[in-house]
Amino acid sequence: MTFYARLSGYLTYRTHDHLDAAIQHLTRGAWLNDDEQWLVRGHPRQVRADSTIDHERNLLVIPPGVYQNLGRITTELFAGATAGLVVTSSSDNCFDAWVETPLPDAADVPAGDGGDVSSIQCIDLERLALSIGLGIKRLGDPGHEQWQRDVLNAFHNRYDPDVHDILESPHAPPE
Repeated sequence: MTFYARLSGYLTYRTHDHLDAAIQHLTRGAWLNDDEQWLVRGHPRQVRADSTIDHERNLLVIPPGVYQNLGRITTELFAGATAGLVVTSSSDNCFDAWVETPLPDAADVPAGDGGDVSSIQCIDLERLALSIGLGIKRLGDPGHEQWQRDVLNAFHNRYDPDVHDILESPHAPPE
């Protein structure tokens, strides 16, 4: 079953090998092509964005967008991460959002391995909606789909890192 999720984020890796393992994983999953361009739904001729990888800084940036199945495997990308933040939401047969960061020991995990590498903070989207004055709309209520879009936009506005600034900055992202 396919799972669509909206994502944005970045990861900084301890070594080039860790970054390369993440790139290989993303290439095998058809999120990246061999030129390190982000693909739309794994289609080799539909490029979402040019490379957002800085090999000198061991930095991988996930440009904002809706991705097919990437939300299922983000934890696997945290092996070897010294810093990072991946923000994910979905209304694909759910209404969920979460923020994922590396655990302190993630940097010591060998390249390509899994294990305890990230911490996931689930965000209560209904609580967020109430806190910003959007109220609650239930499935079947008029305007429910638009309400969901508004809540998800508010979530991403609050939690997404400024990935373009991170890419353009000569400094390492915050840890």
